[in-house]
Amino acid sequence: MKKGVVAGVAVAALVGIGAVAIPLVQGYVAAHVKAEIERNGTATVERVEVGILDRSIALEGLKSDRAGPVSIGLWRVSGLGWPLAELLQGRTPLSGFQWGDPLQADRLELQDVRIGNGGGGGGIDVGSLVLHGIELARYDSRDTQPDRGLALVAQAMAALSVRRLEQRNSVLTMPGSGDTLGVAAVIIERYERGRIATVVSGGVEATEKGGRAPLFKVTDIEASDLDFRRALAALSLDGWMTSGWLGKIRVARASGSGFGGETLARYGLSLGTVSIESVRGNDEVGRSRARVDGFVLAPPVRGMESLRLRMALQAMGLKELRLAFDCAGTEDRGRNEITIDHCALSGTDLAEISVAGRIVDADDALWHAIDDGDLAVLHDSKVGLASARLVIADKSLLERGLKAFATLTFQPAAAVRTNLALDIRKYQPAGVLITPNMTQVLDTVARFVEQGGTLTLDARPDPPLGLDRLDYLSRPGADLVDALALSATLAR
Repeated sequence: MKKGVVAGVAVAALVGIGAVAIPLVQGYVAAHVKAEIERNGTATVERVEVGILDRSIALEGLKSDRAGPVSIGLWRVSGLGWPLAELLQGRTPLSGFQWGDPLQADRLELQDVRIGNGGGGGGIDVGSLVLHGIELARYDSRDTQPDRGLALVAQAMAALSVRRLEQRNSVLTMPGSGDTLGVAAVIIERYERGRIATVVSGGVEATEKGGRAPLFKVTDIEASDLDFRRALAALSLDGWMTSGWLGKIRVARASGSGFGGETLARYGLSLGTVSIESVRGNDEVGRSRARVDGFVLAPPVRGMESLRLRMALQAMGLKELRLAFDCAGTEDRGRNEITIDHCALSGTDLAEISVAGRIVDADDALWHAIDDGDLAVLHDSKVGLASARLVIADKSLLERGLKAFATLTFQPAAAVRTNLALDIRKYQPAGVLITPNMTQVLDTVARFVEQGGTLTLDARPDPPLGLDRLDYLSRPGADLVDALALSATLAR
């Protein structure tokens, strides 16, 4: 019984000593950290707090000129995987962090951040930034030049994982011009070494210096399954500045909506949504689609440029112009082909213009150019154009266009149509061989002008037109129709 009492008293004593000692140790460490941060005179901090049990550290009123002016109202990290010995030397994950050092933390919060002076040199202001589940793996940056800050950042991004990021009210001030790019909010889920599961951004605005209203803005931006590891790998290289190529950025789905701003309003432009989708059936086949919906041009009665646009539309009998764009393609690396399945630009009750095509004999040089952005290797590629098709389905655009031109030139519409068809039939491009096949193609285009309908232009070169034959097409006397196996058909 006495032994139990003694043990209980001993435990209570240890707890009591710990309760007294921990605040003393925390105060000592905080004072030491503050002194070390301010030791060389390039940084100051108003207040430092250290939590031993929750492995936290908080800095208030931090200012530094070590790498340019930086001020942070609050910098707080908890669940920190940072050695106590480093803290005692004044090396925090902010003030003493070295490129290549590992870092783990449960939560990092920054408030009222300002980097740069915001004047001619530009700068960044962030209202708040919160990161959850931070894990930065150790990486080697010893061979990177000190003045290559972009490479250092890219290397760190390639080693970083963050479970969740929340950013509010950030403004980027452009150096020189003083123009700003503001973002109200960004939320990123599961960033893993160059890959992002989802990102949602709202309130993106670009504003001219001193301007009251944004020149351009987007209300909502969403994306999922982003992969920019190739881009980070390219940026990490010291030789990137001379090569200039950047790796391909993959995205499964992305969209933007709520477009506006003074630039669009000046010309009476409005835009609904812009979206991109990409689906990979396997490692060899990928399908992509891009769409633009809700594009409307309704020029206001102000300004000479918008007035000219308005008069042109009125001459065509239109109050506004509504357009939509839809483009889908397939990449098949197993068959070494790239196909433009369908790319269409359509105007409501006006016309639909569509393009399709197929590229064959895609080789490693082409895939390298696509994946890594190194276009210089294309001169070694044997890729060729197997087919291409242009379809113009007229609904009323031809009639409206001819009528508008007739009004502006004070001519009868019938005369304008007749003269245009005649000019097409007589057209003789300089340096191009005029053959019966070309005459037939031109005659079909002229009949399209006279009659309307659906004009189809097909190119089916056999063998496929490779990059090595492009110089022939630019030579004087080249037979374009024969080289492209070009044909034209007209349907009513």
